[in-house]
Amino acid sequence: MTITRADLKVFKPEQLGSSDDAGGQRTKLVVQSGKLNELFPAISDIDHAMSAVDIVKCYPALDTAGRELLLDGHVFISQKPTDPLVSMLIAEADTLDDADRMTDMVEILESSVRAGQLIRNRLIGLLAGQDTFPRAYLQSSYLFNGTEYWANVTLLKGQKIVISVEYPGAENAQYPRFEHFCEIQETVTGGPTGNVQFKPAIPFNTPNYDITINGEAGCTKMRYVSENDGIKYHGVSKLTAASSGNELMLESTITELLPKVKTLNPLSGNSITSGDSGGIIAKTASTPYIAGQQTYIFELPDLLSDDYVNSGLRLAPKVVNSPVFWNSSIVGTTATFTATSNLSFYDIEAITIEYISAAKYAVYSYGSAFPANKKITLGSTQMRVVFTNTSQGSAVLTETSEGNFVDAANSVRLVQLDYETGVATKFLDSRGDFTITYNCLVEPQLTSDNIANFALVTDAPVLDTFYVQVSNVAGDTLLSASSDAAGVITGSGITGTITGTNVSLNFAQNVDLKSLRYDISETVSLSPPPELYGLNPLRIKNGGIVNAFTAWNSVSIQDTAVQVLSSPAPAQTYNARANARFVDITDAEGKSLWTVANTHYTWVKETGVVTINSDFSGFTAPFILTDTIGEVALVTEVRKNSLVLASELSRQYPIGATVSSVQNLGDLQARVGPVRDMTAWSNNWDLDGEPATGNLNNVDYPIEVRNDTAINEDWVLIFTSQTAFRCVGRRIGQIALGDTLNDFAPINPLTLAPYFIIRAAAFGGGWNTGEAIRFKTYAASKPVMLLRTVQSGHSQVTTDRAVLAFRGNES
Repeated sequence: MTITRADLKVFKPEQLGSSDDAGGQRTKLVVQSGKLNELFPAISDIDHAMSAVDIVKCYPALDTAGRELLLDGHVFISQKPTDPLVSMLIAEADTLDDADRMTDMVEILESSVRAGQLIRNRLIGLLAGQDTFPRAYLQSSYLFNGTEYWANVTLLKGQKIVISVEYPGAENAQYPRFEHFCEIQETVTGGPTGNVQFKPAIPFNTPNYDITINGEAGCTKMRYVSENDGIKYHGVSKLTAASSGNELMLESTITELLPKVKTLNPLSGNSITSGDSGGIIAKTASTPYIAGQQTYIFELPDLLSDDYVNSGLRLAPKVVNSPVFWNSSIVGTTATFTATSNLSFYDIEAITIEYISAAKYAVYSYGSAFPANKKITLGSTQMRVVFTNTSQGSAVLTETSEGNFVDAANSVRLVQLDYETGVATKFLDSRGDFTITYNCLVEPQLTSDNIANFALVTDAPVLDTFYVQVSNVAGDTLLSASSDAAGVITGSGITGTITGTNVSLNFAQNVDLKSLRYDISETVSLSPPPELYGLNPLRIKNGGIVNAFTAWNSVSIQDTAVQVLSSPAPAQTYNARANARFVDITDAEGKSLWTVANTHYTWVKETGVVTINSDFSGFTAPFILTDTIGEVALVTEVRKNSLVLASELSRQYPIGATVSSVQNLGDLQARVGPVRDMTAWSNNWDLDGEPATGNLNNVDYPIEVRNDTAINEDWVLIFTSQTAFRCVGRRIGQIALGDTLNDFAPINPLTLAPYFIIRAAAFGGGWNTGEAIRFKTYAASKPVMLLRTVQSGHSQVTTDRAVLAFRGNES
C-alpha cells in the first residue's frame, strides 16, 4: 500500500487541558489539518494580562490498516505565531512516554536543574516561611604559612542554590526529606555578621545541626545546582538575510520558555574598588566575545600573582561582566577562563576580567622594612596577634575603621596601624602582651590618576542612566559627567565612552579614584512564582531561556508563497513555483482541499502548474493557494543569531523564510519485540525467569499488530489454568482475559480495535498455572510535547495560529 498525506495524522491524547491528569494515551481523535489550536485553549484576556504557559501532548502517527513503514518520521513548527507575544516550542525528552500525564511532563521539564555539589552541611535549622540564614554559614577557617585565614563562599545575586533535608533510613515525620530550590537576592560573601537572603522562603521546618535523624546529625544541607541536557527544544525563527550558503542569519536562536516581566533596577553609589576590599582598585582587561567559544585566555604582564592576593584577599583574576560561572586557571601571568554554561543565551559583546596590577600594588609583610614612598592600601590588611601568655592563644583582628583593629570575639581594640608608615601601636588588655603579624597591599603615597577603565556592576545596563562623579587629588574640586543612550560620556572635567559593560574615562586633572562613585540602572527580568504557570523557573536551565536550535540536529528551511483564488472554477490554472516541496489549497476555515484522487485540484510538481478540478462546493471562500519550497539541513554550530550548516543550501531562500528545528521521531511502524516465556511471574518487569514448559509458536503464527491500533507497551500473559490466562500491561494494567482455544484480540477502548491479535494455533499446549508469556508492542507513533508561551502585554492580533508539520519518507 502506498503511503499518502492522508495516512499521516496527529492524534489527541486522552485528556486535553491543564489539569494534572491531562495527557495520557493516544486516542483516535484526529487534530484536523490546519487546526493545531484544537490542542490548545484559546488565549484569554487574563492570559494576555498575566502571561501563560500551556503544555500539551499529541501523537504524530502513521495511521494505516497494515504495517507500512514511514522512514525517519519527523515534526517541526513550520509557521510561527503571528502574534509577537506568543511563541511555541517542541520539548524532546527520551523519558516522555505514552502514559505520561501533566504532572509527569512538568517533572520532565523541571529535571534540567537538580541538586549538585555540597556547599555546606550542618546548616542551621530553618522555620517554615524563613528566607534568610546567617552569613557565618558561608565561612570556614584554615591555616596558610602559619597564619589563619577565612575561606568564604561567595553567592551571587540571582544564583540558584538548593537547601535540602537529607538523611539515611526511614522518613522522619517531623522533618520530611525535601529539596528547596531558591534564588539568592543579593551578592554576599561569608562573614561573621549579616544574613544571606533567598527566595522563595523555606516551605517546611528543617532540623538544626545538632538534631540527629537515623544516626546522622547535620541533616540540613546547602548545595549548588547542577544542570543537565536531558531535554532538547525545537523552535522556529525567520531569516534576516537571503541565504543560499551554509550560514543562516536568524532573528534569534533562543526562546523564552517562561514569560518574563522586565523592569529597571537603580544601582547607586557604586565604586570601582574590589568588592569589600576598601580602597583596592582592580584593573580590567577585555577580549571580544566569539560566538560558540567558551574558553578565553588573557596575557597580563603586570598581574600581581601572589598567594596573599589570590588566597588571603581572594582577589584572583575573575570575569566580571557575565551572568554565568567560570572555571579559572592562573599560570604565571597567563589567566585562562572557561564558561560553565552556554554563552549564546546572553547579549555579550566582550569578556571582561578584573585583576590586581603589580604596576600599582605590592605585597608587604610586617617585620620587613616598610617601602619608601608607599602607603598601606585601605581595606587590604589581614592581621593576627599571638599572646605571650600561651594560655590566651591568638586572635584574628578585624578592621572597624581606618587603622583600628579589634578582636572580633569581644570587640576590644588591640592595634592601631599607621597607613603612612606601617607602624603598629599596641593597646594591651588583661590578656597581656602579644606579637603582631600582618600582610597587606601597599601603593604609591600620591594617588595621581587621569584615566580610569572599569567594568560596570551589571551586565544589562541602561546607558543613559549612567552618572559619575569624582574628586580631584587636592579634594577641592568635584568632577562629574553622564552618558547618553549611545554610551558617549560628557560633563564637567570628564569625557569617555561605555562599550558594552566597559567604561573608559578621561579626566581633565588628576583625581583620587577611590572617591569615584557612579549610578546606573539595569534591566532585570522578574521571574514568575512557580504556582503561576505550574513550572518552577528555578528548575529550568537559564531561568527558562532555552536554545531553540541545537548543534548536530536537523533544521527545515522553508518559504511559502500565497495566492488568493477569488473565483475558482474547473479548468482554471494557476502557477505555483516549480519543484515546490508542498502545494495546498485551503478554505477560510483552514480546511485542506487535497484528496488522494485529486478531486479538487491537480498539481504538476515539475512545472508548478495547478489545475482546478471542481467548484469547491462544501468549502468556504475565500480560498488560498500556497506553495512551499524547502529542504532539510544539518546544523554544526549554533550562534546567537545564526546557524552554521554542514553544507550549502540547494537553492536561495529570501528574507523572512522560516527556519525550524526538527524533532526526529525515527522510523514509524507497528511491530512486536522479542517474545519469551517464563515458569513464574513475580510482577517484576525488569527481570525474566526460567523458560516455561509451554512455548508460543511466534514463528509460524506471529503476533499481529497494525499501525492504526498498536501502542507502546510491555505485555504479560499470566496463566490461571492450563488454558486460561489474563493479560496485563505494564502501564495500563489488566485489560482482558483469554484462553488458548480461541484467537486472543483484546480491544483498545480508545481506538475500538485490537491492541494485537494472537492466533489460537500459536499457543499449542503444555501450559501450567503461573507460567507467563512476555512481549512488547511498538506503535507507529511517538508522543510529542508542545509548549505555548504567552507574554504579558497588549496584542492587536485577534486570530492566530501556528503550524506543526509532520513528514517522513515512504520505504
